[in-house]
Amino acid sequence: MVVAAGFVVLCAGLREVSNMIGPAFLVITLVITFQPVRNFLIKRRVPGWIASVVVLLLIFLMMLMILGAVALSVTQLVQELPRYAAAFQNMYDYGLDTAKKLGINTSDWRNLLSKIDVGRVTDAAQRLLSGVSSGFSLGGLIALTAIFFTFDAASASKRLRRVRRMRPNVAAAFADFAGRVRQYWIVTTVFGLIVASVDVVALYIIGVPLAVTWGILAFVTNYIPNIGFIIGLIPPALIALLEKGPWHALAVVIAYVVINFVIQTLIQPRFVGDAAGINASVAFVSLIFWSSILGVLGALLAVPATLFVKCILVDHSERASWFGFLINSASFQSKKQPQRPRRPRHRPTEVGEQATDAEAATPAAPG
Repeated sequence: MVVAAGFVVLCAGLREVSNMIGPAFLVITLVITFQPVRNFLIKRRVPGWIASVVVLLLIFLMMLMILGAVALSVTQLVQELPRYAAAFQNMYDYGLDTAKKLGINTSDWRNLLSKIDVGRVTDAAQRLLSGVSSGFSLGGLIALTAIFFTFDAASASKRLRRVRRMRPNVAAAFADFAGRVRQYWIVTTVFGLIVASVDVVALYIIGVPLAVTWGILAFVTNYIPNIGFIIGLIPPALIALLEKGPWHALAVVIAYVVINFVIQTLIQPRFVGDAAGINASVAFVSLIFWSSILGVLGALLAVPATLFVKCILVDHSERASWFGFLINSASFQSKKQPQRPRRPRHRPTEVGEQATDAEAATPAAPG
């Protein structure tokens, strides 16, 4: 009960300071991701401050790519929504007429349609666009935070060495988290670009308007576990339904499902394995949990935040290591070798005393 109460208080505190915790944690993960670039430049005798500036520019480029992609997608969606109001009306009327021919009473449905105003949907999209513009102000806070963290990361290796001497398990947990979150960001970005590019080609072939916009949206939603694929699928499928008809919408759904299954389920694991190391159920629960704690940014940071908690509190803790078998993915568990039990020390034999066969066959434990 004490642990549960402490957990509730911790979650409430994180929600109150989510505007600071979320951007700071995002910047930390990005600094960790691009740290090998700085190490590579340092080995090539590039001055430290120039290497830090290069890393900072890469972080800015990635944040601009994500925020700019969201802003572009929402802007074009706001501009296109009023044009499809008549198409939506005609499609709805056709559905009501079909239901009426089948003997279904549609009077309540028509009253429902009279309450639906496409202009309200457009207003909601415009409010979303204003929210994206306010996201750029959040990006300013992230950029300022990135400046401090990037230049401060120059001495991170020295600090980690000191921590390793005092708390080796804690240092190993931080190193494990750095490696896994770096792998997650790189793998998700690379394969997200591949999926988005193939989606754009498929939408061009089907003839869906704004194919590039929906490809950019697919790239951004690729960072959201489990439901990101559905979020990226709904707008192009809806536009295809209103513009071309149900068969084109079905073609969009089939194309997206096949592309994501082939690339992310068959191809990606063969090259990089499971980047996150957590099963799908935990990823979905983490999406709900971190979104409720950190807001919209929590959906983007759901997997990295869960990785941090998992590496610090589970993977490198002897008392909680059993919990890893419940949340780890099958591929991650197969990579972890079971720890060999420590052999007991044997009593040294007296002079002239013969050791038993078991003692003679078993080597003594080191140390």
